[in-house]
Amino acid sequence: MLRILITEDHLDLAENIGDFLETKGHQSDYAYDGQMAVSLAAENAYDAIIMDINMPKMDGLAATTAIRQSDKPSTPILMLTANDTLTDKLAGFDAGADDYIVKPFAMAELYARLQAQIRRINHDYVNELTFEQLTLNQNNKTGWVGKQEIPLTLASFKILQLLVKQQPEIVDKKEIEFQLWGDLKPENDVLRSHIYKVRKILSTYLPQLKITSKHGQGYKLESIDHE
Repeated sequence: MLRILITEDHLDLAENIGDFLETKGHQSDYAYDGQMAVSLAAENAYDAIIMDINMPKMDGLAATTAIRQSDKPSTPILMLTANDTLTDKLAGFDAGADDYIVKPFAMAELYARLQAQIRRINHDYVNELTFEQLTLNQNNKTGWVGKQEIPLTLASFKILQLLVKQQPEIVDKKEIEFQLWGDLKPENDVLRSHIYKVRKILSTYLPQLKITSKHGQGYKLESIDHE
């Protein structure tokens, strides 16, 4: 499942794009002006952003530039606009867009371009994440300490993946919950149980690593040796 931010002030078009992505098994968030897009991009981890140019409060060019200057500069941004001149397109790329699609467009083409950008960024980042002695293989969702595989459920893997990706920053509790369950978050605090299981795995296989929590904020992965 991908999480896409749709930044478009025409509500019908935004909903049509979101409905199409939903049929493909993905989740969409919506921003109806540039300022909202910058705010949501700072708060959440998106696989890609669809960005209209002509919007209220802050246009798509300024919003794209702001996102590129933030702490999440690598998120693919696909500009979606009626501005079809070469000058318009160059301005979009100069602002930091990865691709540019002109209205009107076919949903299939939009989706193909999104997938291409996401494949590109995933390829750039390599298939393995590492922190200290921990290695996470993002292809087969496994965790390793040297040549020893550690027992990880899919939920445990996703938690560690988020913590390693954002280390040494705190990962918001809501972001972890979204990655595990989407919008269907359990009523009980099941996340705490999953965090407990991951902590037990770390204490057995990687005692030098620990997950710390900050009340009201979230969790982060730390090395005891680096405290």
